[in-house]
Amino acid sequence: MSGLDSLAKLESVIGRLDTGLASLQESAEHIRRFDEMIKAQLNSIKMPSFEKLLLEDRALSFVHGFNRWNDEIMEGVRKWQDQVTKTFRNLNEEITEGMKRHREAHMLVSATLPERGWYLSGHEPCTLTLKLAKSVRADDWDAVDQQVIEHLPDFKPELLKQWLAEQNVPDYCINRFFLFLNHQKAGNHEEATYVGVPLIDELAKFLYGGKSFTTKRRNRGRGDQSKPELAFKTEGSPDLKNYCNDFVQTFGCLQEDPQVDFLSDENYWNRHAIVHGMMKRPMGSKDSAKCLMAINFLVFARDENDDGAS
Repeated sequence: MSGLDSLAKLESVIGRLDTGLASLQESAEHIRRFDEMIKAQLNSIKMPSFEKLLLEDRALSFVHGFNRWNDEIMEGVRKWQDQVTKTFRNLNEEITEGMKRHREAHMLVSATLPERGWYLSGHEPCTLTLKLAKSVRADDWDAVDQQVIEHLPDFKPELLKQWLAEQNVPDYCINRFFLFLNHQKAGNHEEATYVGVPLIDELAKFLYGGKSFTTKRRNRGRGDQSKPELAFKTEGSPDLKNYCNDFVQTFGCLQEDPQVDFLSDENYWNRHAIVHGMMKRPMGSKDSAKCLMAINFLVFARDENDDGAS
Protein backbone atom coordinates (compact mmCIF):
# COMPACT_ATOMS: atom_id res chain seq x y z
CA MET A 1 0.00 0.00 0.00
CA SER A 2 1.37 3.44 -0.93
CA GLY A 3 1.57 6.38 1.46
CA LEU A 4 -1.34 8.10 -0.29
CA ASP A 5 -3.49 4.94 -0.06
CA SER A 6 -2.70 4.67 3.65
CA LEU A 7 -3.65 8.31 4.25
CA ALA A 8 -6.95 7.78 2.42
CA LYS A 9 -7.63 4.70 4.53
CA LEU A 10 -6.75 6.66 7.66
CA GLU A 11 -9.22 9.41 6.79
CA SER A 12 -11.96 6.82 6.13
CA VAL A 13 -11.36 5.02 9.43
CA ILE A 14 -11.30 8.28 11.38
CA GLY A 15 -14.62 9.27 9.82
CA ARG A 16 -16.22 5.96 10.83
CA LEU A 17 -14.77 6.14 14.32
CA ASP A 18 -15.99 9.70 14.80
CA THR A 19 -19.51 8.71 13.75
CA GLY A 20 -19.59 5.56 15.92
CA LEU A 21 -18.13 7.27 18.97
CA ALA A 22 -20.53 10.18 18.69
CA SER A 23 -23.45 7.74 18.54
CA LEU A 24 -22.25 5.86 21.62
CA GLN A 25 -21.69 9.07 23.57
CA GLU A 26 -25.14 10.33 22.60
CA SER A 27 -26.71 7.06 23.84
CA ALA A 28 -24.89 7.30 27.15
CA GLU A 29 -26.05 10.90 27.60
CA HIS A 30 -29.67 9.90 26.90
CA ILE A 31 -29.45 7.18 29.57
CA ARG A 32 -28.02 9.60 32.14
CA ARG A 33 -30.82 12.09 31.49
CA PHE A 34 -33.45 9.31 31.66
CA ASP A 35 -32.09 8.20 35.05
CA GLU A 36 -32.30 11.77 36.40
CA MET A 37 -35.81 12.21 35.00
CA ILE A 38 -37.11 8.99 36.66
CA LYS A 39 -35.67 9.96 40.05
CA ALA A 40 -37.12 13.47 39.77
CA GLN A 41 -40.56 12.10 38.88
CA LEU A 42 -40.50 9.69 41.81
CA ASN A 43 -39.68 12.51 44.22
CA SER A 44 -42.64 14.51 42.97
CA ILE A 45 -45.26 11.74 43.32
CA LYS A 46 -47.79 12.14 46.17
CA MET A 47 -49.22 8.75 47.29
CA PRO A 48 -49.32 6.43 50.35
CA SER A 49 -45.90 5.27 51.50
CA PHE A 50 -46.40 1.58 50.59
CA GLU A 51 -47.52 2.26 47.02
CA LYS A 52 -44.73 4.82 46.59
CA LEU A 53 -42.09 2.36 47.80
CA LEU A 54 -43.44 -0.27 45.41
CA LEU A 55 -43.35 2.19 42.50
CA GLU A 56 -39.84 3.31 43.44
CA ASP A 57 -38.67 -0.30 43.56
CA ARG A 58 -40.14 -1.09 40.12
CA ALA A 59 -38.91 2.16 38.59
CA LEU A 60 -35.40 1.93 40.03
CA SER A 61 -35.15 -1.68 38.85
CA PHE A 62 -35.95 -0.34 35.42
CA VAL A 63 -33.31 2.39 35.85
CA HIS A 64 -30.71 -0.16 37.01
CA GLY A 65 -31.37 -2.12 33.85
CA PHE A 66 -30.67 1.01 31.83
CA ASN A 67 -27.49 1.58 33.86
CA ARG A 68 -26.27 -1.91 33.00
CA TRP A 69 -26.95 -1.04 29.36
CA ASN A 70 -24.97 2.16 29.88
CA ASP A 71 -22.06 0.07 31.24
CA GLU A 72 -22.21 -2.07 28.12
CA ILE A 73 -22.15 1.06 25.97
CA MET A 74 -19.11 2.41 27.80
CA GLU A 75 -17.41 -0.95 27.34
CA GLY A 76 -18.16 -0.55 23.66
CA VAL A 77 -16.56 2.89 23.80
CA ARG A 78 -13.42 1.38 25.33
CA LYS A 79 -13.31 -1.23 22.59
CA TRP A 80 -13.63 1.51 19.98
CA GLN A 81 -10.75 3.35 21.64
CA ASP A 82 -8.63 0.19 21.48
CA GLN A 83 -9.54 -0.19 17.82
CA VAL A 84 -8.57 3.43 17.15
CA THR A 85 -5.18 2.90 18.80
CA LYS A 86 -4.55 -0.30 16.87
CA THR A 87 -5.70 1.23 13.58
CA PHE A 88 -3.47 4.27 13.99
CA ARG A 89 -0.50 2.09 14.86
CA ASN A 90 -1.02 -0.14 11.81
CA LEU A 91 -1.55 2.81 9.48
CA ASN A 92 1.53 4.56 10.82
CA GLU A 93 3.57 1.44 10.05
CA GLU A 94 2.06 1.25 6.55
CA ILE A 95 2.74 4.93 5.85
CA THR A 96 6.30 4.66 7.14
CA GLU A 97 6.94 1.59 5.01
CA GLY A 98 5.32 3.28 1.99
CA MET A 99 7.53 6.34 2.39
CA LYS A 100 10.59 4.10 2.64
CA ARG A 101 9.62 2.29 -0.59
CA HIS A 102 9.08 5.60 -2.39
CA ARG A 103 12.45 6.93 -1.22
CA GLU A 104 14.27 3.78 -2.29
CA ALA A 105 12.50 3.87 -5.66
CA HIS A 106 13.36 7.53 -6.15
CA MET A 107 17.03 6.97 -5.36
CA LEU A 108 17.19 4.08 -7.83
CA VAL A 109 15.35 5.98 -10.57
CA SER A 110 17.32 9.21 -10.13
CA ALA A 111 20.60 7.29 -10.40
CA THR A 112 19.70 5.15 -13.42
CA LEU A 113 17.41 7.22 -15.67
CA PRO A 114 20.05 9.85 -16.59
CA GLU A 115 22.19 7.00 -17.93
CA ARG A 116 19.33 6.40 -20.35
CA GLY A 117 18.90 10.10 -21.08
CA TRP A 118 15.76 10.66 -19.00
CA TYR A 119 15.15 13.34 -16.36
CA LEU A 120 12.03 13.73 -14.22
CA SER A 121 10.86 17.08 -12.89
CA GLY A 122 8.82 15.88 -9.91
CA HIS A 123 5.56 16.99 -11.54
CA GLU A 124 4.87 13.49 -12.77
CA PRO A 125 2.51 11.26 -10.72
CA CYS A 126 4.25 9.84 -7.65
CA THR A 127 3.17 6.34 -8.70
CA LEU A 128 5.38 6.66 -11.80
CA THR A 129 8.50 6.38 -9.64
CA LEU A 130 7.38 3.02 -8.25
CA LYS A 131 6.57 1.72 -11.75
CA LEU A 132 9.91 2.89 -13.12
CA ALA A 133 11.82 1.37 -10.21
CA LYS A 134 10.09 -1.97 -10.80
CA SER A 135 11.06 -1.88 -14.50
CA VAL A 136 14.64 -0.87 -13.69
CA ARG A 137 15.01 -3.77 -11.25
CA ALA A 138 13.66 -6.10 -13.95
CA ASP A 139 16.17 -4.61 -16.43
CA ASP A 140 13.20 -3.83 -18.71
CA TRP A 141 14.39 -0.59 -20.30
CA ASP A 142 11.81 -0.65 -23.07
CA ALA A 143 9.16 -0.46 -20.34
CA VAL A 144 11.07 2.42 -18.71
CA ASP A 145 11.06 4.36 -21.99
CA GLN A 146 7.36 3.73 -22.57
CA GLN A 147 6.39 4.69 -19.02
CA VAL A 148 8.25 8.01 -19.23
CA ILE A 149 6.88 8.80 -22.71
CA GLU A 150 3.34 8.32 -21.36
CA HIS A 151 3.98 11.27 -19.01
CA LEU A 152 5.43 13.88 -21.33
CA PRO A 153 4.55 17.44 -20.24
CA ASP A 154 1.92 19.49 -22.02
CA PHE A 155 2.89 23.13 -21.62
CA LYS A 156 0.35 25.96 -21.73
CA PRO A 157 1.96 28.23 -24.37
CA GLU A 158 0.82 31.64 -23.13
CA LEU A 159 1.65 30.95 -19.48
CA LEU A 160 4.97 29.43 -20.47
CA LYS A 161 5.91 32.39 -22.67
CA GLN A 162 4.97 34.84 -19.91
CA TRP A 163 6.96 32.92 -17.30
CA LEU A 164 10.08 32.71 -19.49
CA ALA A 165 9.93 36.45 -20.12
CA GLU A 166 9.64 37.08 -16.36
CA GLN A 167 12.83 35.01 -15.91
CA ASN A 168 14.62 37.35 -18.35
CA VAL A 169 14.94 34.69 -21.04
CA PRO A 170 15.47 36.68 -24.28
CA ASP A 171 13.01 36.53 -27.17
CA TYR A 172 15.37 34.64 -29.47
CA CYS A 173 15.70 31.83 -26.93
CA ILE A 174 11.94 31.77 -26.30
CA ASN A 175 11.35 31.57 -30.05
CA ARG A 176 13.72 28.61 -30.32
CA PHE A 177 11.97 27.00 -27.38
CA PHE A 178 8.61 27.20 -29.17
CA LEU A 179 10.18 26.10 -32.45
CA PHE A 180 11.32 22.98 -30.65
CA LEU A 181 7.90 22.44 -29.01
CA ASN A 182 6.10 22.83 -32.35
CA HIS A 183 8.39 20.34 -34.10
CA GLN A 184 8.11 17.88 -31.23
CA LYS A 185 4.33 18.09 -31.16
CA ALA A 186 4.12 17.74 -34.96
CA GLY A 187 6.23 14.60 -34.92
CA ASN A 188 9.21 16.22 -36.67
CA HIS A 189 11.62 14.41 -34.39
CA GLU A 190 14.78 15.01 -36.40
CA GLU A 191 14.18 18.76 -36.42
CA ALA A 192 13.02 18.81 -32.80
CA THR A 193 16.10 16.95 -31.58
CA TYR A 194 18.62 19.09 -33.43
CA VAL A 195 16.95 22.25 -32.13
CA GLY A 196 16.31 20.84 -28.67
CA VAL A 197 19.71 19.45 -27.68
CA PRO A 198 21.64 22.78 -27.81
CA LEU A 199 18.55 24.52 -26.42
CA ILE A 200 18.99 22.58 -23.15
CA ASP A 201 22.25 24.37 -22.34
CA GLU A 202 21.04 27.68 -23.76
CA LEU A 203 17.96 27.69 -21.57
CA ALA A 204 19.87 26.48 -18.50
CA LYS A 205 22.26 29.44 -18.69
CA PHE A 206 19.40 31.93 -18.49
CA LEU A 207 17.51 30.09 -15.74
CA TYR A 208 20.48 29.07 -13.58
CA GLY A 209 22.85 32.01 -13.45
CA GLY A 210 25.05 31.09 -16.41
CA LYS A 211 25.35 27.39 -15.65
CA SER A 212 25.22 24.83 -18.45
CA PHE A 213 23.26 21.64 -17.97
CA THR A 214 25.80 19.43 -19.72
CA THR A 215 29.11 18.72 -18.09
CA LYS A 216 32.43 20.34 -18.68
CA ARG A 217 35.09 17.63 -18.80
CA ARG A 218 37.22 17.05 -15.73
CA ASN A 219 39.55 19.99 -15.18
CA ARG A 220 42.51 19.92 -12.81
CA GLY A 221 42.03 23.55 -11.86
CA ARG A 222 38.32 23.19 -11.10
CA GLY A 223 38.17 19.78 -9.54
CA ASP A 224 35.91 16.94 -10.57
CA GLN A 225 33.38 18.16 -13.15
CA SER A 226 31.94 14.73 -13.90
CA LYS A 227 28.33 15.74 -13.35
CA PRO A 228 26.13 18.56 -14.71
CA GLU A 229 27.06 22.08 -13.71
CA LEU A 230 23.61 22.43 -12.16
CA ALA A 231 24.76 20.02 -9.45
CA PHE A 232 27.41 22.48 -8.25
CA LYS A 233 26.20 25.26 -5.98
CA THR A 234 27.31 28.73 -6.99
CA GLU A 235 26.68 31.87 -4.97
CA GLY A 236 23.78 33.81 -6.46
CA SER A 237 22.47 30.99 -8.64
CA PRO A 238 19.19 29.19 -7.90
CA ASP A 239 19.29 26.02 -5.83
CA LEU A 240 17.66 22.87 -7.14
CA LYS A 241 14.72 21.25 -5.40
CA ASN A 242 15.74 18.21 -3.36
CA TYR A 243 13.85 15.89 -5.72
CA CYS A 244 15.56 17.31 -8.80
CA ASN A 245 18.99 17.57 -7.21
CA ASP A 246 19.24 13.77 -7.06
CA PHE A 247 18.94 13.56 -10.86
CA VAL A 248 22.09 15.61 -11.47
CA GLN A 249 24.38 13.62 -9.18
CA THR A 250 24.85 10.91 -11.83
CA PHE A 251 27.03 11.24 -14.90
CA GLY A 252 24.35 10.59 -17.53
CA CYS A 253 24.71 9.73 -21.20
CA LEU A 254 23.85 13.32 -22.20
CA GLN A 255 27.03 14.52 -20.49
CA GLU A 256 29.48 11.72 -21.27
CA ASP A 257 32.09 11.68 -24.02
CA PRO A 258 30.79 10.05 -27.23
CA GLN A 259 31.01 6.27 -27.37
CA VAL A 260 31.74 5.36 -30.96
CA ASP A 261 30.34 1.83 -30.65
CA PHE A 262 26.89 3.18 -29.76
CA LEU A 263 26.41 5.88 -32.44
CA SER A 264 23.95 3.66 -34.34
CA ASP A 265 22.06 2.49 -31.22
CA GLU A 266 18.52 3.89 -31.09
CA ASN A 267 18.77 4.20 -27.31
CA TYR A 268 22.03 6.15 -27.27
CA TRP A 269 21.68 9.89 -26.67
CA ASN A 270 24.74 12.08 -26.39
CA ARG A 271 24.95 15.84 -26.71
CA HIS A 272 28.38 15.99 -28.34
CA ALA A 273 27.55 13.28 -30.86
CA ILE A 274 24.27 14.94 -31.87
CA VAL A 275 25.54 18.53 -32.04
CA HIS A 276 28.69 17.57 -33.96
CA GLY A 277 26.96 15.33 -36.48
CA MET A 278 28.41 12.04 -35.28
CA MET A 279 25.17 10.06 -34.93
CA LYS A 280 24.74 7.30 -37.51
CA ARG A 281 20.96 7.04 -37.38
CA PRO A 282 17.96 9.33 -37.79
CA MET A 283 16.53 10.99 -34.70
CA GLY A 284 13.23 9.48 -33.54
CA SER A 285 10.40 10.10 -31.09
CA LYS A 286 12.46 8.88 -28.15
CA ASP A 287 15.19 11.45 -28.92
CA SER A 288 12.86 14.44 -29.06
CA ALA A 289 11.06 13.16 -25.94
CA LYS A 290 14.35 13.12 -24.04
CA CYS A 291 14.93 16.73 -25.07
CA LEU A 292 11.46 17.63 -23.86
CA MET A 293 11.93 15.93 -20.49
CA ALA A 294 15.32 17.59 -19.95
CA ILE A 295 13.85 21.01 -20.75
CA ASN A 296 10.85 20.30 -18.52
CA PHE A 297 13.32 19.40 -15.78
CA LEU A 298 15.00 22.81 -16.16
CA VAL A 299 11.69 24.66 -15.98
CA PHE A 300 10.59 23.03 -12.73
CA ALA A 301 13.86 22.17 -10.96
CA ARG A 302 14.45 25.60 -9.41
CA ASP A 303 13.70 25.67 -5.71
CA GLU A 304 11.97 29.06 -5.85
CA ASN A 305 9.94 28.20 -8.97
CA ASP A 306 6.29 29.29 -8.70
CA ASP A 307 5.16 26.53 -11.08
CA GLY A 308 3.42 29.05 -13.31
CA ALA A 309 4.56 27.51 -16.56
CA SER A 310 2.13 24.67 -16.87
